[in-house]
Amino acid sequence: MSILLDVTLRDGGYVNGHGWTLGEAESIVRTVGLVGVNCAEVGYLRDQHDARRPSASCPPAYLAALAAVAERPALAVMVRPGEVSLDRIAELPHQGVSMARVLVAGGSITRAEPYVAAARAAGLDVAMNLTRVSERSPDEVAAATAACAAAGAHVVYLADSNGSLDSERVSTLVAAAVGASEVPVGFHAHDNLGLAYGNAKAALTAGATAVDASIGGVGKGGGNLRLEVIVAHLIVRHGAKLRFDPIAADRTTLATQLRMLADDTSKSVLTGMLDVNLDGADHFYDLVATQGYDAAVQALTERTRTTAISAATACGAENHLERNTQIHD
Repeated sequence: MSILLDVTLRDGGYVNGHGWTLGEAESIVRTVGLVGVNCAEVGYLRDQHDARRPSASCPPAYLAALAAVAERPALAVMVRPGEVSLDRIAELPHQGVSMARVLVAGGSITRAEPYVAAARAAGLDVAMNLTRVSERSPDEVAAATAACAAAGAHVVYLADSNGSLDSERVSTLVAAAVGASEVPVGFHAHDNLGLAYGNAKAALTAGATAVDASIGGVGKGGGNLRLEVIVAHLIVRHGAKLRFDPIAADRTTLATQLRMLADDTSKSVLTGMLDVNLDGADHFYDLVATQGYDAAVQALTERTRTTAISAATACGAENHLERNTQIHD
């Protein structure tokens, strides 16, 4: 594996409302640097700034402060097309940022291309993140990965946004992406079903060379791959020149970890099992609120099966029904 990227500040920001203080952000960056992590993703890059929530927009002063942290890793920011001007991307190298990660939501590579071009023109490393890959077939993932590479990505990440993949599906999707791409492939796990570690190992075995993780697994939904787990794995199983002590000694994220544990995890488990994205789960939440979990699961399961049957009938392919049933069961 060539890239271990920490997402504590950006993805963990979903847990605490991106309320990291500057001191906390500096401590996290320092910790992952001491561990030996290649890169720390420090937040979303947006034009609209809120001084109380710096990781939500990465204002220049915030980036400059993190760039001044001693023994830090390289810094990365997440770019969502439509939320930031191209001029802002051009300024990033002067603020200590080395990588731009451009979201490819809904497979819209065309929307992402101007941001990729701007980042490359600025001399940044560029990653493109394909979201919700659990909803895509291997052929679709392969085609999207190849298109991202053609658009100028230096690395393409497959994100299990819904937290619904298992190791078999991860292996299939990553292998398809690796086979179609001339650039490295990465994997971004979510832990809704407690499978993030196994899925990350499956991704690496299938040819991925980049993995995301966060301290304590803090992150959206069921959280992310725990940094301490993948670091221990890489040290013990692969002889990686990483350090575990800095994570063990860190206390910066404890409040956020406790907050994540205190939140209702049942929704994360069930949305992961049903392959429902948290950003579009209002219908699921409404069903839970009015009818309870069992009724909500039954309703969505029946809807999924009905959709699969309709699709199979429309194309006259029995194996289509079998494939979709396997994916959602």
